[in-house]
Amino acid sequence: MKKTILILLLAIFGMACGGGSGTDQKKAEATVATTDLTFQVSGMHCDMCVASIEKAVGQLAGVDSVRAVLNDSIAFVRFNPDQVNKDEIAKAIESRGYKVKGSL
Repeated sequence: MKKTILILLLAIFGMACGGGSGTDQKKAEATVATTDLTFQVSGMHCDMCVASIEKAVGQLAGVDSVRAVLNDSIAFVRFNPDQVNKDEIAKAIESRGYKVKGSL
């Protein structure tokens, strides 16, 4: 009887844990390489300009985060280089009427 209960508990525990495969998958997703770039942007004059740049860049596949800073005329972008590149990000900014002067 004890042996049957032990086997049953081990089976339940094994199903609940999924054999560790879920944990391995989460670790693989968490280790996706990202790149951080700072773009120098001219033409930003107000908070609406900041919002426009953040929206345009944020909609690109592979962009994890974007933050434009009006006072410094820059945009910080964290992205997956396997999905989007620096030129595509610059084009998204320029499509909103701003000029990308370079990246740091």
